[in-house]
Amino acid sequence: MVISKLDMLDKKIITALNHDARASYSYIGKKVRSSKEVVNYRIKRLMKEGIIREFVTIFGFGYWAHKVLLVFERIGVQEEKKIIDYLIRHSNTNWVTPCSGNWDLVFAIMAKDPAHLDKILREILGEIGEYVQDYKIATSIGSETFGHTYILGSVKEPKKIKRNIEGKLEFDEKDKQIAKLLHTDARARLIDISTKTGIPVDTVKYRIKKMEDNFIIKRYRLILDPAKLGYNRYEIFIRCINLSDAVISKFREYAKQNPNIEYFSKCVGSWDIEFTVHFKTSVEFRNFVMEVKKEFGSHIKKFESIALFDTCNFIYFPVELQLDRLTTK
Repeated sequence: MVISKLDMLDKKIITALNHDARASYSYIGKKVRSSKEVVNYRIKRLMKEGIIREFVTIFGFGYWAHKVLLVFERIGVQEEKKIIDYLIRHSNTNWVTPCSGNWDLVFAIMAKDPAHLDKILREILGEIGEYVQDYKIATSIGSETFGHTYILGSVKEPKKIKRNIEGKLEFDEKDKQIAKLLHTDARARLIDISTKTGIPVDTVKYRIKKMEDNFIIKRYRLILDPAKLGYNRYEIFIRCINLSDAVISKFREYAKQNPNIEYFSKCVGSWDIEFTVHFKTSVEFRNFVMEVKKEFGSHIKKFESIALFDTCNFIYFPVELQLDRLTTK
C-alpha cells in the first residue's frame, strides 16, 4: 500500500472534522484559516485518495454495545469471508474487524437488555458456531471516542456515547426518512435531505436536533483509513484487580492525555478496560504497552492485545429504521 502524506492544512481539516463531522465548509475554513472552497476541495481529495473513508451517523434507540472476540478452528479463507459477510448483514452487529494475535475476529452486538443479547448471541453462534473454538464478550458501560487525534496530536474533545436510557422514542416516519439519509452520510446537507424527502429545511433541522436531544442520534463519526497514513491499529483488553472508581478515572484521564488512544471504554464481562490505539511501528506500540503496564501495573491482572485489520462495518441498522442492510466497507 502506498503511504499518503498529509500537509499541515490536511491535518488541520481532519482535526476539525474529528471534532465535528457535520461542520460546514465555512466553519472549518475559519478554524483552519482557509477558504471554504479550499476546504471543500481538500476534503474531496482526501476522500478520493481513500484517506477519508466516510462520515457515518451512530444511532442509539437504547441499545448497548457488547464486544465479542472470536477464535476460529477448522476454517479457511472462504469460510471466514462467509462469516464476515453474515455479520455485516446482521441487523444487530457492527464494527466487524478481522484481527491477529490470540483472536481472529472482533465485532460488536447491539442489544437492548440481557435477554435480547442472549437471543442475538445464540442466533449468531447457531449460524457460525461450528467454526468457533472460543469466544469472549464484554459490555461497554462507559465509553469515550476521541477519534483521530494521533494525526495532529491535538487536544481531545471526548465524544461520550449518548444513550436513550429511558427508552422513550419520539421517532416517526419523517424522522425515519431523515435518518435513512444521515446513517451513511453524516455530512448530508439539510437542503439535500429536504429535496430528497420533501420535508421543509427548517423541519429537517428541527428533527435532527430532536433526535440528538433524545439520544437517538448518538454521534457523528469521521472514518479514516489509518493504514493509508502508515498507522497500525491495535485493540487492548485489560482485566483488573482492585478496580475502584479512582482507578477507572485514572485510566480515563490517561486515555484523554494520550493522542494515540482513539477509544476508551469501561466494560463489564471478560475484561474491564478497553483501548483502541494507533502507532506507526511495532516498537512504538511495545513502548506504549510497557508504559501502560508501568503506570497501572498494580491494577492489571491480565493484559491482551490484538492487531486490527480493515474494519468491514462501522454502523448498524436497528429495526426502528427498517432499512435494507447495506455494506459500508
